[in-house]
Amino acid sequence: MQRHFRIVLVALAWFATCADTLVNPQVPPPGQSDAFKDGYVDGCRTGFQDAGRDGFQLAGRRDEKRYDTMADYKAGFDQAYKACFEEEKRNPRMMGNPGGVGGRHR
Repeated sequence: MQRHFRIVLVALAWFATCADTLVNPQVPPPGQSDAFKDGYVDGCRTGFQDAGRDGFQLAGRRDEKRYDTMADYKAGFDQAYKACFEEEKRNPRMMGNPGGVGGRHR
């Protein structure tokens, strides 16, 4: 019983130290307005684009009118932009080239 308890404690400690890396920055926090969620989606795509994530070269978009007039949209955009930009810089993701490593060779 004591060994099982130690294993659980070690697992909980590991999870607590890694919890921030398990958060998906592309998912808006629950309980937000639709305007916040829209801004969040746009901000994350733009953050990934500006950080150079493969597949997001043309994904960025900010609705300037909503950004300038809707506090929730602006808050969502700014929060997601920062989270997704930083995520890409910490953990770059690249799409493989066809025929590259692990691909078929001619």
